[in-house]
Amino acid sequence: MSTKDPSMEAPAIHTAPEKPAEGKSKGSGLAMLAVIIAVFMAILDMSIVNVAIPKMMSVFGVNQSEIEWVVTAYALVSGALVPVTGYLGDRFGYKRIFLLAMIIFTIGSGLCGIAWSNSSMIIFRIIQAAGGGALMPISMAMIFRMFPAEKRGMAMGLFGIAVMFAPATGPTLSGYIVEYLDWRLIFTINVPIGILDFFLAMAVLKEFKSPVASKFDLWGFLTSSIGLASLLYGVGKVTEKGWSDHEVIAFIAIGLVCLLIFVAIELTIDYPLLDLSLLKNGTYTLSLVISSISTLIMMGVLFLLPVFLQTLSGLSAVQTGLILLPQAVMSGIMMPIAGALFDKFGARLLAIIGLLLTGVALYLTSALDITTAFSTLIFWLVFRAMGMGLMMMPIQTVGMNTIPMNKMGQGTALSNTVRQISSSFGIAWLGLLYSDRRTFHIADLSDQLNMFSTNVATQFSQLQNQYMSMGQSATQASSSALAYLNGQVQLQATVMGLDDVFIITAVLSFIAAVLSLFLRNTKVSGAPKQHVMGE
Repeated sequence: MSTKDPSMEAPAIHTAPEKPAEGKSKGSGLAMLAVIIAVFMAILDMSIVNVAIPKMMSVFGVNQSEIEWVVTAYALVSGALVPVTGYLGDRFGYKRIFLLAMIIFTIGSGLCGIAWSNSSMIIFRIIQAAGGGALMPISMAMIFRMFPAEKRGMAMGLFGIAVMFAPATGPTLSGYIVEYLDWRLIFTINVPIGILDFFLAMAVLKEFKSPVASKFDLWGFLTSSIGLASLLYGVGKVTEKGWSDHEVIAFIAIGLVCLLIFVAIELTIDYPLLDLSLLKNGTYTLSLVISSISTLIMMGVLFLLPVFLQTLSGLSAVQTGLILLPQAVMSGIMMPIAGALFDKFGARLLAIIGLLLTGVALYLTSALDITTAFSTLIFWLVFRAMGMGLMMMPIQTVGMNTIPMNKMGQGTALSNTVRQISSSFGIAWLGLLYSDRRTFHIADLSDQLNMFSTNVATQFSQLQNQYMSMGQSATQASSSALAYLNGQVQLQATVMGLDDVFIITAVLSFIAAVLSLFLRNTKVSGAPKQHVMGE
């Protein structure tokens, strides 16, 4: 049954993976490069399209609700396919599935670049996502098989550059392409890179295959795919429509019911699509919880900051991207450093320090207002990126290090499924929280603008006189003064709502830092120990 303790399985199951020499690619550096390029492109295409949405609306002649499926379809398909990647890798070989995913992703990118309508773009984005969604979990599983446990920290640190750098650079790159070049390049640029990476991967990656051939869990695949797609779609609509909307409730309910059925199936069959017994592993489960909180914090801030920079500060997409770029660079610098430190000291210390730094940086950012200098904001963001880069990959790696090698594909699939849900939930929840707090502050500030107050009455009178001196009538000047005061209320409430979100995410960081105290360091000092991680 699927609920067996992995450490109690028959010894024969472990014999194939326990040969470290067979687990190395011909050139580990080139193998890492091939994997990083693929994952970077796949993650980049989840965020790079956002800036080009207005342009595509104009080209295809569609409205906002129609064009948003270009973004939504990619997220839903890539998220729904993650659970099956472990089975596909074990059954057909990880290199083979990696190459197939690269082919599908590259073809889908090329088709997106020649899309002639919104409908064709959505179909081609689904094709693109079918490849892109598999690349992340397959790549993670390959890295854990390519490198012995004492070198996985550095490997995952390099891998993390793609994971952290891609979402942060997407808006910058997309904004530049849309403003100065052809918007279709955001898709077609993947084609030559994908072709080159395909041949590089084919040359340097070694095949990894599970020694156990299992039956395909069809019902598990159907319930997990429908459940995840419905849940992600419903949660994705929360920011726009709120939790009480009938469409949101319906899709979240369908998603939860399907996922509950999925869990019941997985716990009662011999060959589950996802081995949920992995969650009995305390270190692995705790790492999932902490990394979920970290992902929620990361995605929420990336989603909300452009609201301030573009809506309130009046910056263009390119200017906004340039302000967000230094934090991405810092994340890229910190990732390999964190990996090397993990190999030496383990994850607990790095997680605690990184989360504390992140929490302090977010607390500082809660002082943000419209007079804050961009240099100060960049410093806060770089400070936060230092903390995120220090702890993100070590937290994931410490959990994965406790998974037996023959369960590695399932472990990465489960980890990425949780990460996908956390990312979507983080954007939805923090977006709605921001909206609620903004509404609260609008009401509160409006109450304070009591016209019977001497200060408010004086300010209103001064504004009215200024507008009258510009040639407006008394009635027009009165309306203009009221409109100005209302605009100031809206502006201040927006900033205060964002600051509240930063405070709450800072608290979440500190909570995650406390949870990190209970992480077990699974740093391994030598190769012979790497295969008893599940004990």
